[in-house]
Amino acid sequence: MTKMRSIAVLGVVTLLALMTVSTAASASPREIYADFADNGRLDQTYSASDLRKALADTTIQGYGKPTVKAGLRPAIQKQLGVVGKSSGGTLPFTGVDLALLTAGAGLLLLFGLGFRRLGRARS
Repeated sequence: MTKMRSIAVLGVVTLLALMTVSTAASASPREIYADFADNGRLDQTYSASDLRKALADTTIQGYGKPTVKAGLRPAIQKQLGVVGKSSGGTLPFTGVDLALLTAGAGLLLLFGLGFRRLGRARS
């Protein structure tokens, strides 16, 4: 029994170690910004997912003040290899999805009330 317990503990520790390493190995958007802010270029090589997270980060894009004219966004796009490609953009929020969710929730409530009334009538 103790051998089985030690194998289970070793498995849990290994799983936790693997989860910690994957989190620690990724670069945060602030680290990417700090790398850019020190000399105006990205000195390290970052993974594509880290660079996409930095592009989508609102604090860096909205409030970060790069000291170089080129800016952080073009530097990240250059490292991603998307320079010169025009992005199609996204559609603005119209509220249709919110209206559909509300209508679906209302429909579920009506079904629930109907089933409740049906259940009372039979008992």
